[in-house]
Amino acid sequence: MISLFQRRSLWQQLIKQKHTYLAKETIPTEIAEVLHFPLPQGDSAIKELSFLVFDLETTGRNAKEDQILSIGWIEINQGNIDIQSAQHFYINNSLEVKKETAVINHIVPAMLSEGEALQEVLCRLLVAAKNRTLIVHGKSIEQSFLNHYMDSMFSLPPLPLAWIDTLSIETNIARKLGMMEQKSQQLHLVRERYKLPRYAAHNALIDSLATAELFLAQTQKILKKENQTIENIYKYSI
Repeated sequence: MISLFQRRSLWQQLIKQKHTYLAKETIPTEIAEVLHFPLPQGDSAIKELSFLVFDLETTGRNAKEDQILSIGWIEINQGNIDIQSAQHFYINNSLEVKKETAVINHIVPAMLSEGEALQEVLCRLLVAAKNRTLIVHGKSIEQSFLNHYMDSMFSLPPLPLAWIDTLSIETNIARKLGMMEQKSQQLHLVRERYKLPRYAAHNALIDSLATAELFLAQTQKILKKENQTIENIYKYSI
């Protein structure tokens, strides 16, 4: 297992990977316009940067077989959550909604029939992500679905985006503190440990807001004021 100490250069590796990607891949104009911005230097202070926190509600965890039902996001700018930036979209989907999914997220066909086209919403998401680092809670789902649709729609390999994962941050905090028994990392349970209020779950926008608040709380807990840089928080997120 790679130690946190050994991860100090991961942000620089990400910057290099992005340069290589942009030089190598043939990228459609609408995607290229989003990607052609420099990642911040590793020693950039978190409070000086902008982030995009987003969440997906889906019919399952398999990006190749399941569908995106809704997408929500919200911005963090210079250490503050920008409520005015909040966006939430249902995705127009002709496929049948799974009963077990509807029980969890309360999304029914009538909502989807008036929704937006998936490609249009994903392009809006990418535009919103320009000049921002992405934040999610449990990136395996969001990342796999985004990667799948970039492949199916544009024949592109995974985009060279910077991802911060609040679930991974919490897991690495526990490891650093020597906690042998892992606690549940469900979003509402992690928020409870930071004494954050409980919100209704499984709504893409509400979960985005909940994750944004959690990220700010984690940053204050694990990083001393002088070390609150993008590279230092990224180390905890891998």
